Amino acid sequence: MLNNFIPDKIILGHNQFFGTDHMSAERGAERAGYFSKIENVIHIIRFAYENGAKGLMLSTHDNTKLIINELVKDDELKNNLNIYVLLPYMAKYVRMANERGMVNMVGEILGEATWKERIGIMSSGGMGVLKKDISGMLKALIDIELLPFKKVNMKAVFLHNALSDMVAGLKFDDIAHLFESHITEKYQVLPAFCTMNSPLLTNFLSEAGIANPLLMAPFNPIGFQMNPTREEAEKILRAIPCRMIAMSTLAAGYIKPRESYNYIAGLKKINSVVVGASSEEHIKELISVMSRL
Repeated sequence: MLNNFIPDKIILGHNQFFGTDHMSAERGAERAGYFSKIENVIHIIRFAYENGAKGLMLSTHDNTKLIINELVKDDELKNNLNIYVLLPYMAKYVRMANERGMVNMVGEILGEATWKERIGIMSSGGMGVLKKDISGMLKALIDIELLPFKKVNMKAVFLHNALSDMVAGLKFDDIAHLFESHITEKYQVLPAFCTMNSPLLTNFLSEAGIANPLLMAPFNPIGFQMNPTREEAEKILRAIPCRMIAMSTLAAGYIKPRESYNYIAGLKKINSVVVGASSEEHIKELISVMSRL
């Protein structure tokens, strides 16, 4: 069943909710201020859903818990909005690990779980942290990150591009397989990989025996964030089967939706896009254009 999973055509992105803007820090701060009110976040999510964006990408940012707590109050969104998780929220872990150390960091994060959840996590991998076992550590961190999402309709879990590309670059086949098996077996959802270098990652997954993976990577007409080159990213997309979700399609606002749509439609192999939108007008424009894929 998971092998036949097809991602939603249009997935609402999350960067605008957390103040992330790859072109303008000022614009990012402005959006963060607006979306600091949870009712504004939920309004945009509901509006996007009602207009055709049936998927929502959410990172494991601290504010995500607030979003989920509101989503579950709406039966329609709770049961029918498809959630795509991106983990881990790298900035949080880098900061906490530097300040507290790995073992203390995991202990602090575990404090957010119930006693029953803590016991389950520790028994399934958390003791590996104390033994400095990378496999057990990865399982424990995944389980901790996914605790809030048990309340919603989770469809796929993406490994953050910083980790996906590191695993691919170092050819850590065992880590890729561990992530894939843990997500599949424990959560019964699709394991997926985000990347800033689709040729590197796609080749690695193919060589590791992970067939037809669900991937998310930048695709846009000017090659923004497409590493090593736009041409190489397009070539690997044609060569190796995968289910690709295009991100950075508007190159952080540099490209108009229609131009992006014409480019992506020409690639043929992409049927899903994740798009960031911070207003009703923006959502209508994006969905109107991207729904033609």
